[in-house]
Amino acid sequence: MKAGIHPKYFPTAKVICSCGNTWTTGSTREVIHTDVCYKCHPFYTGEQRIVDTEGQVDRFVKKLDARAQMRQQEETRKAARMSPTVMITELNLGARAEAALAKAEITTVGQILERLQQGGDEALLSVEGFGRKSLADTKKRLRSRGIDIPGEGEQTSAESAAEA
Repeated sequence: MKAGIHPKYFPTAKVICSCGNTWTTGSTREVIHTDVCYKCHPFYTGEQRIVDTEGQVDRFVKKLDARAQMRQQEETRKAARMSPTVMITELNLGARAEAALAKAEITTVGQILERLQQGGDEALLSVEGFGRKSLADTKKRLRSRGIDIPGEGEQTSAESAAEA
């Protein structure tokens, strides 16, 4: 054994728990302070309590609250994106398509959806200066926002009969 490299060993080191229990053991420290021991730990006592060391439970509760708050904000943002009152300029359709829609007095997503509901694609294509590419771009932007486009995804009775 090399001399001078090993720590000093105390065969009768005193262990003191926060509950007041003390005992001796062998250690490299002369006095050891602990928060929990076999006399006060919930596992050994059968007691139902939370041993909160350094506020860990409080930190966990704060994380849960922050997560719930973040989810609520995300849902609010998602609802705002899908709102029919969103202005057409937020869809970034391009100056030409936006100008054509503005000339036809269509300024919100809700008005586009209303037109599609009433007359399908032809209702928007009838707007002067608004072509098929603009229609495709508009539908693409609406879908990316999670908005259901009227007339899409619905099958007519003739199509469903043809599949059967």
